[in-house]
Amino acid sequence: MSTMSRRKQKPREETWEVDDFIWLENPGDENIILHLPSGELRLNRHRRLRFRPDVLEQAQVKRLIDAGKIVVQR
Repeated sequence: MSTMSRRKQKPREETWEVDDFIWLENPGDENIILHLPSGELRLNRHRRLRFRPDVLEQAQVKRLIDAGKIVVQR
């Protein structure tokens, strides 16, 4: 018989306040691959995803917004 150790889990902290997010929308006809510090993420065409506002500090995201390929919604 094997025994499994049960670790106490820390209480989960909420990190997404109601006002603490933005939406990035891809209005174009091509999928976009975002190279974020947490890894790659595909933003499909005509879709939007929710992000923390600090994603706007990423150079690639800034370039895509300036080029009109991504739209920010608050």
